[in-house]
Amino acid sequence: MNYIGKRLKTLRQELGLTQTEMAAGVISVSFYSKAERGLNDIGINDILEILQKHNVSPQAFFEDYKVDKDNKKKVTALMNKFVTAAYNNDDYEITKIIKDLKQIKPQSAFIKFSLVQAELIENTLNMNTIEKLDKRKKNELKRVIFQKDTEENEYHRIVLIANIIQIYNLEEATFLINSILRRYQKKDVIDKKLMLALSVLIVNYVDWCYGQNKINLCYKPLEYLRSMPNDVQLALPKIFGCYYEDLIDNKNLEANNIKEVLIKTGYSENVKNMFK
Repeated sequence: MNYIGKRLKTLRQELGLTQTEMAAGVISVSFYSKAERGLNDIGINDILEILQKHNVSPQAFFEDYKVDKDNKKKVTALMNKFVTAAYNNDDYEITKIIKDLKQIKPQSAFIKFSLVQAELIENTLNMNTIEKLDKRKKNELKRVIFQKDTEENEYHRIVLIANIIQIYNLEEATFLINSILRRYQKKDVIDKKLMLALSVLIVNYVDWCYGQNKINLCYKPLEYLRSMPNDVQLALPKIFGCYYEDLIDNKNLEANNIKEVLIKTGYSENVKNMFK
């Protein structure tokens, strides 16, 4: 029974649903909530009907635990590679990774969600593409972002936000950024990978704000970036932060020196993408 409850909860989180939405009128929300916690026995017919409501096959729901675990490892490894490829604008690698994601069987909700994220990033890497998105597509992106993810997917969610932050207006984006940074105030307990994703999100947001001459919105996220640990993995975004701080303080010579050093050390593509 506990296994069924955990599987229901995991599936609901991967689908980004509330308990009310997951119960789908098949059973009461109160009964469903207790079923997730292993306090109620939920009948097989009710389980099957709930799965049908959310287009999830019984096979996918009852898939072997080991297969599910192994597939999640594969997806995590591929998404980590994808982040690097997206950051370097490596179109060939991006296409290859998405193809590999599609070949993983069975396509669980976790895998499908990771694939959606990858395809969204692929289709919005170019700023011109983001600007051409219609309202319906932007709302779809926002819905995906606000899904309640499983913990292992939080890193990918932050990466997605970092890449498509400009689907929002500045007011919405500022609210979102401030909410995220408040959530991760205790930097000493944040996973290093997630910390890196947060730093990239901050740089992308500050770059946008600076380009819109909204200097006042840059201070808080730059302060957060500066307070991050002096870890070698955070060196590049921290350097970006220094660049924008110099621009804000009208230290143009220092800012140009940072650009030149980055170009000389092989980060010309990053300079082209970030320094307008």
